[in-house]
Amino acid sequence: MRPRSRVWLSAFLFTFLCTLIPSGGLFAQQTMGAPSSSAIDQLTGPIALYPDALVFQILTASTNVDTLNSFAAWMGKNGTLKGSELQDAAQKAGFDVAYVALAPFPQVVQMMAQKPDWTKALGQAFTGDKNAVFDSIQRLRAQAQAAGNLKTTSQQRVETQTTSDDRQVIVIQPANPQVIYVPAYNPQTVYVAAPPPPPTGAPVAAAAAVGFTTGVIIGASHNSYYHAQEEYWENREDYYEDRQNNYQQNQDQRQSSAQANQDQRQSSAQANQDQRQSSTQANQDQRQSSAQANKDQRQSNAPANQDQRQSSAQANKDQRQSSAQANKDQRQSSAASAQSQAAASQSQRQSAAATSSRGGEKTAVQPAGMSSGGLSGYQSGSATRAQSSRGSSSLSSSRAGGGGGGRRR
Repeated sequence: MRPRSRVWLSAFLFTFLCTLIPSGGLFAQQTMGAPSSSAIDQLTGPIALYPDALVFQILTASTNVDTLNSFAAWMGKNGTLKGSELQDAAQKAGFDVAYVALAPFPQVVQMMAQKPDWTKALGQAFTGDKNAVFDSIQRLRAQAQAAGNLKTTSQQRVETQTTSDDRQVIVIQPANPQVIYVPAYNPQTVYVAAPPPPPTGAPVAAAAAVGFTTGVIIGASHNSYYHAQEEYWENREDYYEDRQNNYQQNQDQRQSSAQANQDQRQSSAQANQDQRQSSTQANQDQRQSSAQANKDQRQSNAPANQDQRQSSAQANKDQRQSSAQANKDQRQSSAASAQSQAAASQSQRQSAAATSSRGGEKTAVQPAGMSSGGLSGYQSGSATRAQSSRGSSSLSSSRAGGGGGGRRR
């Protein structure tokens, strides 16, 4: 048979067999006081042939239907998680060990959630009389084994063991400790009727009264949920109590650790907040101190700066006044020098004019005293005329340049 066909057949068998699980209302109607053996058999029949590891978890989970429904809803929201990852998430979500162990078997959780009356009745029976429930499971396993419907296969190992008090118990364990298969069967016929003979040419497995869903691989970190049942049938009451005590201790330890972590986080948060407030106050004080120091320094420097500005202004004013006075003195000195030069030039011109005037008068008197020599007199007269002409020319120039020089004489 192909794997896909096997999966489809397993799903079909599981859906069909869910409809065969008795209603819890029937159990309630039949048991007003202590339940009868037949009533308990009706409740344990759908799971009596499950591996011991699953039976124990199903019985424990059935004692709280509300939590079971919450767990089924949580699994529906986390459908993408598988195997150990799903179990780790369920444990972190705070679910009990029984629900964490059932996480890889959604078909079992779905069966219990879809039949809340049956689940509740099973849990009540288990809580009221655990020995009666275990005896019912052993009774039904013996009937199925006698009918030929419970035997060792490639999926499971069926063994009969003798306890210390000489009781015979039938133990069902996975053939491979790492892979658990969930059987699918009709609880109304599997315990009383032998499997029909297979059709001609059909494989023997086709006639089996018990089928199996796809095997679930169990991670090594979660083996303790399924493979600690060897001594259970030997001393089941003590085992169950020890298991409950261990679970309670683990739960208390988780709560204590969670509380310690929460207290530590709160303490750290408070310390961080106090540190931030202290740092903020210190920074604010430092800023205020720096601002006050800067203000005091500015106030202290203000008179000095004002005196310096006034001193600089006065020095600039004195420098400008000194420069103005120096420029004035320089201009006056330049004016006096110019006047002196002008007076010297005027005196020079007057002296030249006087010299020219005396030379003209001399030229005019000289012909009367001329010598009698003809040639000498001519030469002397020519020289005198030339000198006289130069003197007259110089006098004319002096008058033209000097203007009123003659008038001042």
